[in-house]
Amino acid sequence: MVDVLGVHGIGQQQSGRNQMLPNWEAALRDGVERARGRGGPRPSLDLVYYGDFFLADAEGAKGAHGPDAPEDIDDDLVRFLEQVQDEVVEPDEPLGPVTPTKGLPHSVTRLGAWLERRFGVAGKLLFYGDLVQVRRFQRDDHLADAVLDRLRDSLGSGPRVLVGHSLGSIVAYESLCTIADHGVQTLITIGSPLGLRSIRGALRPRAADRIPHLPPGVLRWVNIYDRGDPVSLAGGLAEHWPDVADATVDNGSDSHAVVRYLSKKVTGDAVAGALS
Repeated sequence: MVDVLGVHGIGQQQSGRNQMLPNWEAALRDGVERARGRGGPRPSLDLVYYGDFFLADAEGAKGAHGPDAPEDIDDDLVRFLEQVQDEVVEPDEPLGPVTPTKGLPHSVTRLGAWLERRFGVAGKLLFYGDLVQVRRFQRDDHLADAVLDRLRDSLGSGPRVLVGHSLGSIVAYESLCTIADHGVQTLITIGSPLGLRSIRGALRPRAADRIPHLPPGVLRWVNIYDRGDPVSLAGGLAEHWPDVADATVDNGSDSHAVVRYLSKKVTGDAVAGALS
């Protein structure tokens, strides 16, 4: 049996569950200790690893579908980015010059300028890289089925808490709306892009139709984000799922880092509360 099951985010093609697990576990236990002290619970943790599916997709092709490869953006993603641009950038908003991004057409120049002004060049590339893999997951049913099958297998260990980071928050939400009798009572999303209308509009029917309700069987959903995190730039989720408890944190210079999210007191309190 395991207490908490984690679902990682983008850019983990070259990693693996055993490599990632110690960092997740140490950070989560720090968060719980900050919330409940050294006498608090020490939750057991496992991870759903699916990054290798994206590595297989990239083999033999240019790039690696990650935050360092915005040149891999195709026509479908360009149209998707145009939707995001219409959603987040005001038509008359004054924007400064933007550093050109290879592979991106003029139609999304305003989005690039807006992202760069708000998050810097690195944040802009992180946002593009996240959407590359998010869009791949959302439009490729074969890939999504493989990811959800791996998560389904991990649910056999009986976790009460599911933690989804970045793209993993979408995977986690869709899984809880799709898999019957999953046994998860608390969903925790960190650094999630689900606040974007463009992302919610591309959810699969069983997940989209569940809005504005929590996934079946879930008693509590806590969503944690850093206002400086480009991936969660749309902010909280309570506007769309009224029962979600939104919370903000300050992750400093590495705003999207999973270990910084996990080690926060609010994350630890959500986990500890779910296990009490």
